[in-house]
Amino acid sequence: MAEFQELVKNFQRIRDYMRQFYVYGFKVRGDYTEKSARTYDNERRRIESWLSPFIYSEYTSKGRQVSITHGEGELSSNPLFAAWKSKSFTDNDLLLHFFILALLSDGREMTAGELADAVSGFGGEIDSQTARLKLKDYEDLGVLTSRKEKKSLLYRLSPKSALRKRLEEDPEFFSRFHAALSFFSQIAPFGFIGSTIEDKYYGKNTIFSFKHYFIVHTLEDGILYPLLNALHEGRFVLLTNHSARSGRVTEIEGLPLKVFVSTRTGRRYICVYTPRDRRFVNLRLDCISSVQPLDLRETSGLYQEKLSANLSRCFGVSFGSRASRLEEICVKLAIDEEKEGHILNRLFREGRGGEIIRIDSQTFLYSGFFFDVGEMLSWVKSFTGHILDIQSSNREAMIRITTDLEILYRMYCQDPSEAKTF
Repeated sequence: MAEFQELVKNFQRIRDYMRQFYVYGFKVRGDYTEKSARTYDNERRRIESWLSPFIYSEYTSKGRQVSITHGEGELSSNPLFAAWKSKSFTDNDLLLHFFILALLSDGREMTAGELADAVSGFGGEIDSQTARLKLKDYEDLGVLTSRKEKKSLLYRLSPKSALRKRLEEDPEFFSRFHAALSFFSQIAPFGFIGSTIEDKYYGKNTIFSFKHYFIVHTLEDGILYPLLNALHEGRFVLLTNHSARSGRVTEIEGLPLKVFVSTRTGRRYICVYTPRDRRFVNLRLDCISSVQPLDLRETSGLYQEKLSANLSRCFGVSFGSRASRLEEICVKLAIDEEKEGHILNRLFREGRGGEIIRIDSQTFLYSGFFFDVGEMLSWVKSFTGHILDIQSSNREAMIRITTDLEILYRMYCQDPSEAKTF
């Protein structure tokens, strides 16, 4: 029987649960099939204990649906940071945390065996292997440093960093640093780290609020970190990817080259070169469940150059199908050059390098070659009312957009004879 605890041990499970139920907001209790209904209740109670002010629920034909909701400018800090700050721990974790800091506080050095004996002297029961693992974890976190003496490994507390010293000694810097920390902890990747520092020194952000605030993407930071390490090292990785459309799970081996971020949705993608298919592919970070580092290869610079040469042909993040060639699109637009200059400016600004030809003062032709014309359709539709004609080598994309436009005309034209056929 699953027992409810507010703290979490498996972040991947809580990440999937928060995204599927509370971010997308379309699943109900009956859709949770991974484990028992009691496990669902435990997960729900845990998340709602963190996010209770932002939980919204409604009843539908499927059942009770829950989601996260907040108003513009309402949030001063990302509430999803609570998931990163709620890692579970054992009694030994808690015991060792305080004893390690206390025993090493005077600057002394100790081995894992000596520390385990010292803890036992206070009534605890810790073996040297458990102490060794905890000391190694703290060294990885930067809390401790170690040095080897003969066959023994001696641990001591790390000296205070220059930043920490200045924060504690310079009130003026302390205030300026607060402003920078408050801003970047909310908008930058790994913002929960800044939020944790803010919790320690300042309490909470009282300076900034945000109109467009993509809070959900902090859940992907655990995936982003090893990808950035691999990218900077030129290291190949093995990714476990869950398709958002089909639900299929696949393993993809490739070289991470670049991170793309949508300015409209905040969604993040990793661009990977896959040797098996000999092509570039962009994967959504929220669909990747694990990253396994592989070997280093000296050819990473070559792939970076190839990517730079190909990016100008991407309208968004798609490189097209496996056997794709460049697809052409031509859109004829009615734009009054004098009265609708803002629309023309937008065409130049957002056209991603497409060619714009002036036919006359009220007619313009936009054309270009891209990997995936289908990715452009939402942008092309935003010019509805100005489109005179549209042609493309991608037949499927043309059928989709012309069908949508014809339905639109039939819906909104008062006289059916006014409806256009593209």
